[in-house]
Amino acid sequence: METIIAVVLVTAAAVLVAWPFFGRQSAPAPGEIQLSPLQRQKLEAYAAIKEAEFDYQMGKLTAVDFNALRERYTQQALAAIAALESAQARRSAATPRGTESRKPGRIAYCPSCGHNLTARANFCHGCGQSLKAIKETAG
Repeated sequence: METIIAVVLVTAAAVLVAWPFFGRQSAPAPGEIQLSPLQRQKLEAYAAIKEAEFDYQMGKLTAVDFNALRERYTQQALAAIAALESAQARRSAATPRGTESRKPGRIAYCPSCGHNLTARANFCHGCGQSLKAIKETAG
């Protein structure tokens, strides 16, 4: 009898622990920014460059390895940026003049790093750049 109770308790605990992994995906939070695959690729390349710089400074990478990694990830970031810019150019070419839904003073991307911004952002979440002066000149 004790064995059955122990098995039931262990099974219940396992189900409770595993439930979040098998539950349905929730919708993103209202303030959460959805990134396109190209934006994600660009940010991952930036993070990889920073990680390689850190590893080089810690002595985990040789100069040759660091330069090779930096070059590879820089090329990935540049390819993602070029693809993002061409997609933006196609979208702006497809949008007739005067039908933009942009409100004056609203910035969609950080001018310093290109990071997506929320509507009420005063600082860039990617680089920390203040957006207040930029918004005042835009609006």
